[in-house]
Amino acid sequence: MNVRVHKPDAAPLFLGAVRAAAMKELQIAARYLPNSIGYLVQMAIRILFFLVLSDNIALQGEQSLAGDRLFIFFISAMLIWIFSGVALQAPLSAVTNDLYNGTLEYLYSNPISRYAYFLGTVLGGVALNLIFFLPLYVMLIMYAGLGVMESFIILAVCVLVLASLVALGVMIALLGILFRQAQALAGVLAMLLEFVAGAYFPVSHLPPLVQTLAYMLPFTWAYDLVRYYSLQTEWSPLLPIGVEWGILGAYALLFTLLSVFLLHKVERVAKKKGFHLL
Repeated sequence: MNVRVHKPDAAPLFLGAVRAAAMKELQIAARYLPNSIGYLVQMAIRILFFLVLSDNIALQGEQSLAGDRLFIFFISAMLIWIFSGVALQAPLSAVTNDLYNGTLEYLYSNPISRYAYFLGTVLGGVALNLIFFLPLYVMLIMYAGLGVMESFIILAVCVLVLASLVALGVMIALLGILFRQAQALAGVLAMLLEFVAGAYFPVSHLPPLVQTLAYMLPFTWAYDLVRYYSLQTEWSPLLPIGVEWGILGAYALLFTLLSVFLLHKVERVAKKKGFHLL
């Protein structure tokens, strides 16, 4: 007598795990709603600060901007920077909490894709940040007077950089399992993505050595592309636009491959030592 064991399809299981992990993050955020409100207030203060700053200073040099155009320069960066927590703080904190609570040990005793768990955790952070992204996006469109085509292209830039950030977030979460010092690494990366990548001043104004470092960051190209389509003829891109799109896409692919490789590394450590020894 032949007994056939039904094996469920991998795709529904993967998507189910992603959905469950994302919902977990959303439920936690709803439980601690004052944290989200506080972050919204922080964003409002930043916008007000940039609005005042743009009326009192001007950028000189190859990229000369002042007044309304300088405010668009700042808002263009905020549109991308707002998702930095997706890759740095949120996934690392979530995985660290699950590690201490024993949730990760339970996860590794189930035949569910581990990558789906980490991916869902990061996507939950993306969904939460959309609450802050959408008002900024609408503000940029209205303030810069963008047409439909430019608006959709900027949205495409944001989606592409999000693909890089989601994979980077998975990598940071996995590093949080392997190394307890990953929090320090996340802090350094946050500084690089905000200051070195050119959130507050053009990369062309940086010293040559720092510019080289900036070119290695995906945010640099995302900032530059959004500013190119927002400021149009008033902004000169670092490289030809087609090349910048290619670089951003290459980062998304590279980070995805690295995150899959790192997942296998974590699984080997888990099988050898167990999470209680990490």
